[in-house]
Amino acid sequence: MRRNAALVAATALACGAGTVALAAPANAAGWRNISSAALSYNGSLDRVDFGAKNAGWAVGAAGSFFSPQAKIVRWTGSAWAADKSPVGFTPTDVAVSSGSKAWIIGYNLGGTLGLYWNGTKWSQVAYPMVGFPTAVSAAPDGAAYSIAGADAASGGLSAVLRWTGSAWAETKVPLPASSSITAVDVRAKNDVWLAGSTSATGTSVTGLVMHFNGTSWKKIDVPGSLGVPGYQGTLHRIVANSPTNVYVLRVRQNAQITNAIQRYNGSTWKTVSTPLNAAGIGLSSDARGGVVMLPITTGTKTQYMHYNGSSWTTLNGPARTGTVQATDADPRPGTTAIVSVGTASHPDKKTPFIEYFS
Repeated sequence: MRRNAALVAATALACGAGTVALAAPANAAGWRNISSAALSYNGSLDRVDFGAKNAGWAVGAAGSFFSPQAKIVRWTGSAWAADKSPVGFTPTDVAVSSGSKAWIIGYNLGGTLGLYWNGTKWSQVAYPMVGFPTAVSAAPDGAAYSIAGADAASGGLSAVLRWTGSAWAETKVPLPASSSITAVDVRAKNDVWLAGSTSATGTSVTGLVMHFNGTSWKKIDVPGSLGVPGYQGTLHRIVANSPTNVYVLRVRQNAQITNAIQRYNGSTWKTVSTPLNAAGIGLSSDARGGVVMLPITTGTKTQYMHYNGSSWTTLNGPARTGTVQATDADPRPGTTAIVSVGTASHPDKKTPFIEYFS
């Protein structure tokens, strides 16, 4: 979603966020399918992350609950190739620092676990049993953090973990009582961002962001109510383009609020409702100060909602068979490209896919 000129509008609608541009026909769009033999399996592709131009991985799952198969595909610089996992499990997220440092988190019947890439191979590493592994993020300097909890969208208790260089270890964050962290973004070892919620009052739920500057954590309150305990919204993703340009994705769930992104400029917040009140399941940087949101879809095409800082533009991906859902996206450093992954669901199978925008 880098070049706005490619996002040709068919119709414009007015909304509180500004102008919403509806998608042009698919043949006018910039999103295209990427073919790869590494995707020839019956299963999902759920997360993608790039740490450098030619250092990127995507992860998904096949098999069954009792016999899970981790699916790992790596960008080699010219194509996507399958990597072999040393253990059977279901991945939940991937983070890439460089071609020699990457992490995958997930679970199997034995509990929680992680994988670490040392530049040559994936090896299993311990992941503390502090909750369900939901997210992991890493920076080019090698700093990596993960969060674990009941699940990524709940208000349950959560834990924050830091990569020590050889293992995952729980790290203490000075959170208010009854708080849950649901999103993480790491820019550097002295620039770490967390997002979540707190119900410290016992009667209402509010959002919060925590920022680590290398020495201490600072709490940043997110304005507005997320509802009441048990019927609350959540801050599902956080994207820190810079310390003065931070976005969080707000999903209303059962709360009587709007779906929105909330933008922090270093001192104040701005709330921007999503087009047609669409619920987002993914949020990534566009590498130009804006964000790309992945809404819930039920048709045969992916959908991408791009917010450039002042207005929304909506674009569809290529047509497929089945019910199509893009689940994650990430810009590819050093290029004008954004890479997206997802799954097309059929009655008898699931077909993973990769889409590319440039």
